[in-house]
Amino acid sequence: MNLNLKINDLSPDQLETIKFKCLDCDYWFDYGEYGVFKGLSEVRSLHEMVGFFKGKLFEKKGISINRDKGKRNKIIAFKMHGGKIKAAFVDEKCVGMVLAGKYYLFPKLRSFNVFPVDSESIFLGCIYVVPEYRNMNVGKRLLIELEKDTVKEKVGSIESIGRRYCENIYKEGCLNGPSIPFKFLMNNGFYLKKNDPFCPLLRLDLKSISYSHLSPSELVEKIILKKEAKSTISCRR
Repeated sequence: MNLNLKINDLSPDQLETIKFKCLDCDYWFDYGEYGVFKGLSEVRSLHEMVGFFKGKLFEKKGISINRDKGKRNKIIAFKMHGGKIKAAFVDEKCVGMVLAGKYYLFPKLRSFNVFPVDSESIFLGCIYVVPEYRNMNVGKRLLIELEKDTVKEKVGSIESIGRRYCENIYKEGCLNGPSIPFKFLMNNGFYLKKNDPFCPLLRLDLKSISYSHLSPSELVEKIILKKEAKSTISCRR
């Protein structure tokens, strides 16, 4: 099926009006368990300390400013502090969404065994596509748009938490969050950075993609070719 798919960055105003489950999910923005003293005790480097305090500023200042926005105050604060929210539309209907940004905008990350992540990377928190539009490359298109932005901003990599399915997954609570299927990330050029039986950390390197002389369409083609080449090498191992 050839979808008339359009992908747009959502503004703070749009975040208040669009009906979509990701905009009402506060999984990644759950600050309650991580107080200042507990957080500082886990800091291992200067970069982590800077990120920690940026995260606390995002939490306290951003959330309090937007408290009148109700349940969506956290997602609006996320956007206002540099978070990326892209939505895929088919005939004005929102059918998919991606959330990404600096790691300190995802406080829940500290609860994962694979933390810390690379402070210089963009962290991909969620890609969600409504069931009736899955297996139509909507998720891949959203990821490519994020990669284009990442390359243009001269950020060299994207990291994400993958989700593995197994018989013990319910005990680990992996289905209670919006983590992305491990297989989807591997099929789209990511590689395993830190292993975990349930929620490993994966990474996509983009440093070798040159962007200065490419048009948007050429940039997309180069990203796709790079990912296909990496997938072919992985299959031969």
